[in-house]
Amino acid sequence: MPRLLVRFALSTWLLVHCGATAALPGVASTDLCGDLLLLQIAEPDQIRSVSAAAADPALSPLAARAQGYPTNRGTVEELLHLRPEIALVYQGWTGRGHAGLLAGRGVQVEPLPYPADWDIALQTARKIAALIGRTAQGEAVVAAAMRRMRSLAERTPPYRVLYLRPNGGSAGSDTYVDDLLRRLGLRNLASEQGLRGWGRFPLEQLVAQPPDLFLLGYFDQTQPLSKSGYARHPLLRELLERTPSIAVPTGGWGCGGLELVAIAEQIVAQITALPNVGGE
Repeated sequence: MPRLLVRFALSTWLLVHCGATAALPGVASTDLCGDLLLLQIAEPDQIRSVSAAAADPALSPLAARAQGYPTNRGTVEELLHLRPEIALVYQGWTGRGHAGLLAGRGVQVEPLPYPADWDIALQTARKIAALIGRTAQGEAVVAAAMRRMRSLAERTPPYRVLYLRPNGGSAGSDTYVDDLLRRLGLRNLASEQGLRGWGRFPLEQLVAQPPDLFLLGYFDQTQPLSKSGYARHPLLRELLERTPSIAVPTGGWGCGGLELVAIAEQIVAQITALPNVGGE
């Protein structure tokens, strides 16, 4: 009799848990930002496909986890072939008019918002986790990310930092970069100088009032001459020679999602290893 009870309990457990996994919707992602979110919260068996960028170590911090999944280039034909129940796409994708066609074939298209701050990134993670039947996993991942981010707060002096790309682009207020810098206890020179959103930081303004520290994005990548003139300017090169700088880990940096916490940890580690920043 006890043996029968054990078998019954085991059968019930397998039925409940395997059935729950089987009931989860199949999901595909069509861009790196969706990939990174999906790879952190989805049940592995429910991932039908990730974008071609997901398994590229130069682009994706979760490249190893993405290995083995079919890849796609974000076309409607591929999604019709893959037939996921849910497709994560970037915000502008639905403008192509494909969402209605896919919906008619049983594919729900879910555009991901571009986060302006960390709170929106957390909200998006929770929303997608609930959508794909992984609410508990989403809450666990979000809670862990929140703990890690809180542990970084105020661990660095309030240096005046400028995030800079080779074309002179920077990030002012109302961007996730500005939000992240403030959460780390840093001052964003771009927002202090009135830049709002994403835009070019004037070189003349930079020379007149340089930061304590440069946060360089994509300076380690080969750029076309038309997009790197700012980075090659003698005045900037002179500033970089006498001003401390750190490189932003670029894998996933452009998404502004949960992966920001790992990038923030690397930024803080680099900053705390620098001697004598800003004459401190």
